[in-house]
Order: sequence, then structure tokens, then C-alpha cells
Amino acid sequence: MTSKTKDRYRRTHLLLALIILGSLAGISYWQLFWGGNIDCDDAYVAGNIIPVHALVPGVVTDIYADNSMYVNANQVLIRQERHLAKQRMDKSASALAETIRFTRSQYVQVRQADAAIASLYAQREKIEDNLSRYIKAESGGAASAQKVADTTADIAIINKDIEAARANRQKYLALTGKSQVLDHPSVQKLKAEFIENYILYKRSDIASPVAGYVANRRVQVGQSLASGQLLMNIIPLDGLWITANIKETDMHRVQAGQDVIVNAGMYGNSVTYHGKVLGIEPAGGSTFSLFPPENTTGNYIHIVERVPVRISLSQQDLVKHPLRPGLSVRVKITGKTNSGAESLISQVTVDNPSFSTTIFENEMKGALSAAQAIMNKN
Repeated sequence: MTSKTKDRYRRTHLLLALIILGSLAGISYWQLFWGGNIDCDDAYVAGNIIPVHALVPGVVTDIYADNSMYVNANQVLIRQERHLAKQRMDKSASALAETIRFTRSQYVQVRQADAAIASLYAQREKIEDNLSRYIKAESGGAASAQKVADTTADIAIINKDIEAARANRQKYLALTGKSQVLDHPSVQKLKAEFIENYILYKRSDIASPVAGYVANRRVQVGQSLASGQLLMNIIPLDGLWITANIKETDMHRVQAGQDVIVNAGMYGNSVTYHGKVLGIEPAGGSTFSLFPPENTTGNYIHIVERVPVRISLSQQDLVKHPLRPGLSVRVKITGKTNSGAESLISQVTVDNPSFSTTIFENEMKGALSAAQAIMNKN
């Protein structure tokens, strides 16, 4: 082989090597900056952790749920001693009944005042008739002037009595107003107090706000509870999601709607979950830290920030392989993105049952029904 042939082979091999290296560099640059998947192992399972608090002060007498147990929504978890609460409710019921009866008596007094005024008018009319006869009789000498004067005085006295009766009636009207007995302000006030004590009595039974699993129970029988004290948590496992902390240098390739493949450390790579990007947090994680960054101090060190990205999980996958909040996962975000404001669009919804509770709906219905029964009885 001649030297020219060897040089030609070397140039060909060098060109092929440069082409291969250039292709690899181009592919790497595309994967890193313009396309391809985004892998992130700084991700974890998140979910709604529902706190169960004491709603009223009291002493725990019974506990009906413990850690890892499944409970239904509205299921009683804890019962408190409620003798005093029962006494307060009964006292309010008696006060409401007494007020209704007293208010009824005020309306009766209005009718009595009307009857008294009518009686005084009738008496005055009778005396006025007598006065007319006495005046006629006086001219004929059949009645004395004293009789006429006394009768005139009697009419003046009755007029004063009528004025007093009218004032008395106005006093009763001011107390009753234009309302009916059950709509009277005094009755409504005692009704409200009864409803409040009824609800406080019922809240000594602490119910689960949602369906889920009990965790972090920190209450014991005999413990004295204060209002607002945390007793346990309820964790629904059917509405979990992933929070993936994506590097800011990759965020231009992330937007809602992209497909995501998730592997959980709990099951390894043999189990794959499927999800979608739901939304992107509007701030980096350090913004909400205990000591947010303050770069104006002069001690600036550039650190690549991470932005929380919310990713949904397939409910079918969760049923087959349950997860729990706090578990570590690895996510791979796939699919192309469009530049611009579309990255701000969110597909997060709050239609999961763990975003609402119905445990307080029947409280007011029961209280109103009990109050109405007392009012109707009296």
C-alpha cells in the first residue's frame, strides 16, 4: 500500500470519527437542551393529610380507631365525656321553653289591655248618658247640681284611666312588636343559644372528616383535650399525586399535559405508574423556605434552583400497587412542549372527595329540628 493510499485511509477514518463525534455531540445537546426526556429522582408521593382536631374541650372516654385502620367519612373516631355538655343543652332547652311561655303571656297582656280599654269606653259611655239625664233633670229640679258635678268628675277620672290603659297597651306592644310568638327576638335569642349548646354537645363525638387510613394517633383514653388540639390524621390513598422538583434549566421543556412515567422505590423498576403533568408551582422551592435567599447581601453563590411540578397518578395503577405520601419516586417526563405562556396553564382540580367533608351538614338540621320541637310543644 502506497503512502498516498495510507493518507487517504487516515483522512477517511478521521472524517468518520469526526462525523460520529459530531453526531453524538448533537444528540447529547438535543437531549439536554432541545428535546428528549427529563429524568428526576428528586420526587416524592404527596396527598391530602386530613387533621382530626378536638372541636370542644373534654376528657376522652372512648377511642374507636387506631393507626393503619381504614375509616369511613362521618365515622365516630373518639368520644368525650359529655355530662356537662348535656346539662348545658338541657338548661338551654328549659330557658327556651320558659321564654316562649313568657312571650305568650305578653301577647295575652296586649289582648287584656284591649279588653280593659273597651270596658272603660263602655263605662264612660254609660256615665255620659247618665250625665245627660242629670242635666235635663236638674233644670226641672229633679236632680241636684252636686249630682251633675260628681258625674262630670267621674267622666274625667275614666278618661284618665283610658289614657293609662292605652299607655299600658303601648308598653306591651313595644315588647311584642309586630312579630309572632316564635319570631320574637327573645325567643330567637334563646333558640340560637340552644342550637349552639346542641351542636357543642354533638361535637363531643369526633367524626372522621373523610374516608381514609388513620395515621399519627396521639390521643389516649382519659386525656383532657383542648379545643383545636390535633388528635390524629386521616390519609385518603385514592387521590395521591407526585411532586417532582425539576431543575430550572429543564423547566422550559415542562408544561401541563405531558406524559410521565413513574417508578417508586417501594416496588422498584418492575412496577411502572403512568401520569401526566398537572401544573407547575409559581415559585421555586427556596422561596418558601425558612430562610429565603437574599442575594443582595453580597454573599452570592449560584445554585441551580428546583421548581415543584405536580404530576397525576393513574387510579388503576394505585389500586394495583398502593402508594403512601412521603415515598420517593423517580419520574421521566416525555413529550415535546410549546414555548410561551402555555407553561403556566394548570390542569389541577379539587374534585376529589378528600377536598370536602359532610360531617357538619346534619348538625344544623338536627339542632333546628330539636329547637322546633321545643317551640311547638310550648
